[in-house]
Amino acid sequence: MMLKKTATTGLSGINNGSKTQFPKISLIAVIITTTSSILAAILLVSTISVHSSYAQNSTSAFGEVTSVFVNGKNNPLKYSITTGKLLGVVEDKDKATLIPVISAISDKGTLNIEIPRNILDAKGQSNADAKFVVHVDGKDATFRETSNNPTARTLSIDFNKDARLIEIIGTQATQSQ
Repeated sequence: MMLKKTATTGLSGINNGSKTQFPKISLIAVIITTTSSILAAILLVSTISVHSSYAQNSTSAFGEVTSVFVNGKNNPLKYSITTGKLLGVVEDKDKATLIPVISAISDKGTLNIEIPRNILDAKGQSNADAKFVVHVDGKDATFRETSNNPTARTLSIDFNKDARLIEIIGTQATQSQ
Protein backbone atom coordinates (compact mmCIF):
# COMPACT_ATOMS: atom_id res chain seq x y z
CA MET A 1 0.00 0.00 0.00
CA MET A 2 1.41 3.37 -0.99
CA LEU A 3 0.43 6.53 0.86
CA LYS A 4 0.87 10.10 -0.23
CA LYS A 5 0.16 13.32 1.57
CA THR A 6 -2.60 15.47 0.10
CA ALA A 7 -2.65 19.26 0.15
CA THR A 8 -5.17 19.45 3.02
CA THR A 9 -3.04 17.35 5.40
CA GLY A 10 -5.26 14.32 4.90
CA LEU A 11 -3.91 11.06 3.48
CA SER A 12 -5.09 9.23 0.44
CA GLY A 13 -4.11 5.68 -0.23
CA ILE A 14 -4.00 3.33 -3.17
CA ASN A 15 -5.27 -0.15 -2.39
CA ASN A 16 -5.17 -2.80 -5.11
CA GLY A 17 -5.33 -0.19 -7.83
CA SER A 18 -8.41 1.61 -6.54
CA LYS A 19 -8.17 4.96 -4.79
CA THR A 20 -9.26 4.98 -1.12
CA GLN A 21 -9.77 8.27 0.72
CA PHE A 22 -8.85 8.56 4.38
CA PRO A 23 -10.61 11.20 6.48
CA LYS A 24 -9.11 14.66 6.00
CA ILE A 25 -8.09 16.50 9.14
CA SER A 26 -7.97 20.24 9.14
CA LEU A 27 -4.69 21.67 10.38
CA ILE A 28 -6.64 24.28 12.36
CA ALA A 29 -8.64 21.57 14.16
CA VAL A 30 -5.40 19.81 15.11
CA ILE A 31 -3.92 23.06 16.46
CA ILE A 32 -7.09 23.88 18.44
CA THR A 33 -7.28 20.37 19.91
CA THR A 34 -3.59 20.40 20.84
CA THR A 35 -3.82 23.90 22.31
CA SER A 36 -6.91 22.93 24.32
CA SER A 37 -5.13 19.89 25.72
CA ILE A 38 -2.09 21.94 26.68
CA LEU A 39 -4.24 24.62 28.31
CA ALA A 40 -6.18 21.98 30.25
CA ALA A 41 -2.93 20.45 31.51
CA ILE A 42 -1.58 23.88 32.54
CA LEU A 43 -4.85 24.67 34.32
CA LEU A 44 -4.73 21.34 36.19
CA VAL A 45 -1.11 21.86 37.26
CA SER A 46 -1.84 25.47 38.28
CA THR A 47 -4.82 24.39 40.37
CA ILE A 48 -2.74 21.78 42.19
CA SER A 49 0.14 24.23 42.71
CA VAL A 50 -2.08 26.84 44.35
CA HIS A 51 -2.89 24.41 47.16
CA SER A 52 0.44 22.76 47.69
CA SER A 53 4.11 23.15 47.18
CA TYR A 54 6.78 21.04 45.71
CA ALA A 55 10.36 20.38 46.66
CA GLN A 56 12.76 22.35 44.54
CA ASN A 57 16.36 21.54 43.71
CA SER A 58 17.66 24.53 45.60
CA THR A 59 19.59 24.63 48.81
CA SER A 60 20.41 27.23 51.42
CA ALA A 61 22.67 27.43 54.45
CA PHE A 62 19.75 25.87 56.38
CA GLY A 63 19.41 22.91 54.02
CA GLU A 64 16.80 22.43 51.33
CA VAL A 65 14.19 24.95 50.20
CA THR A 66 10.58 24.16 49.36
CA SER A 67 7.69 26.50 48.60
CA VAL A 68 4.18 27.08 49.77
CA PHE A 69 1.68 29.13 47.78
CA VAL A 70 -0.18 31.72 49.85
CA ASN A 71 -2.61 34.11 48.18
CA GLY A 72 -1.26 33.11 44.79
CA LYS A 73 2.37 33.90 45.70
CA ASN A 74 5.22 31.44 45.99
CA ASN A 75 6.80 31.68 49.46
CA PRO A 76 10.04 29.80 50.23
CA LEU A 77 10.33 27.57 53.30
CA LYS A 78 13.78 26.45 54.43
CA TYR A 79 14.02 22.96 55.88
CA SER A 80 16.22 19.96 56.53
CA ILE A 81 15.04 16.41 57.16
CA THR A 82 16.76 13.27 58.43
CA THR A 83 15.74 9.73 57.43
CA GLY A 84 12.87 10.89 55.27
CA LYS A 85 11.77 13.15 52.45
CA LEU A 86 9.59 16.25 52.41
CA LEU A 87 7.09 15.74 49.59
CA GLY A 88 5.33 19.09 49.88
CA VAL A 89 3.65 21.61 52.16
CA VAL A 90 -0.03 22.53 52.18
CA GLU A 91 -1.46 25.58 53.92
CA ASP A 92 -4.87 25.56 55.61
CA LYS A 93 -5.29 29.26 56.30
CA ASP A 94 -8.75 28.82 57.85
CA LYS A 95 -7.23 26.62 60.57
CA ALA A 96 -3.93 28.60 60.78
CA THR A 97 -2.08 25.38 59.90
CA LEU A 98 0.84 24.31 57.73
CA ILE A 99 0.86 20.64 56.79
CA PRO A 100 4.19 19.20 55.63
CA VAL A 101 3.68 15.90 53.82
CA ILE A 102 6.58 13.52 54.37
CA SER A 103 7.80 10.06 53.52
CA ALA A 104 9.48 8.49 56.56
CA ILE A 105 11.69 5.50 55.81
CA SER A 106 13.31 4.82 59.19
CA ASP A 107 12.35 4.44 62.83
CA LYS A 108 13.30 7.98 63.90
CA GLY A 109 13.55 11.17 61.93
CA THR A 110 13.49 14.93 62.40
CA LEU A 111 12.07 17.73 60.27
CA ASN A 112 13.65 21.13 60.90
CA ILE A 113 11.52 23.80 59.26
CA GLU A 114 11.79 27.57 59.27
CA ILE A 115 8.33 29.14 59.31
CA PRO A 116 8.16 32.75 58.13
CA ARG A 117 5.94 34.82 60.40
CA ASN A 118 4.22 36.25 57.32
CA ILE A 119 2.93 32.71 56.59
CA LEU A 120 2.07 31.33 60.06
CA ASP A 121 2.62 32.44 63.63
CA ALA A 122 1.46 31.60 67.14
CA LYS A 123 0.65 34.56 69.37
CA GLY A 124 -0.74 34.84 72.88
CA GLN A 125 -1.81 37.74 75.06
CA SER A 126 -0.23 41.12 74.36
CA ASN A 127 0.96 39.74 71.01
CA ALA A 128 3.68 37.67 72.75
CA ASP A 129 4.93 34.52 71.07
CA ALA A 130 2.99 31.41 72.04
CA LYS A 131 3.85 27.75 71.44
CA PHE A 132 2.77 26.13 68.22
CA VAL A 133 0.77 22.92 68.48
CA VAL A 134 2.27 20.10 66.42
CA HIS A 135 0.71 16.76 65.47
CA VAL A 136 2.21 13.87 63.51
CA ASP A 137 -0.49 11.78 61.84
CA GLY A 138 -3.09 13.27 64.20
CA LYS A 139 -1.20 12.63 67.46
CA ASP A 140 0.70 15.08 69.67
CA ALA A 141 4.31 15.34 68.52
CA THR A 142 7.60 15.95 70.22
CA PHE A 143 9.11 19.19 68.95
CA ARG A 144 11.36 22.06 69.97
CA GLU A 145 11.53 25.67 68.85
CA THR A 146 15.20 26.03 67.93
CA SER A 147 15.24 29.56 66.58
CA ASN A 148 13.10 32.66 66.91
CA ASN A 149 13.63 36.06 65.29
CA PRO A 150 11.42 38.94 64.06
CA THR A 151 10.84 37.31 60.64
CA ALA A 152 10.75 33.54 61.30
CA ARG A 153 10.52 30.73 63.84
CA THR A 154 12.25 27.38 63.40
CA LEU A 155 10.83 24.11 64.70
CA SER A 156 12.55 20.75 65.06
CA ILE A 157 9.87 18.04 64.85
CA ASP A 158 10.47 14.35 65.59
CA PHE A 159 8.61 11.62 63.69
CA ASN A 160 8.59 7.82 63.46
CA LYS A 161 8.65 5.37 60.58
CA ASP A 162 5.65 5.55 58.23
CA ALA A 163 4.70 9.09 59.34
CA ARG A 164 2.90 10.98 56.57
CA LEU A 165 1.36 14.27 57.79
CA ILE A 166 2.75 16.83 60.19
CA GLU A 167 0.37 19.57 61.28
CA ILE A 168 1.91 22.80 62.55
CA ILE A 169 -0.91 24.78 64.14
CA GLY A 170 -0.55 28.42 65.02
CA THR A 171 -2.98 31.11 66.04
CA GLN A 172 -2.84 33.18 62.87
CA ALA A 173 -2.15 32.61 59.23
CA THR A 174 -0.93 35.99 58.17
CA GLN A 175 -1.68 37.46 54.78
CA SER A 176 1.42 37.29 52.59
CA GLN A 177 1.89 40.55 50.73
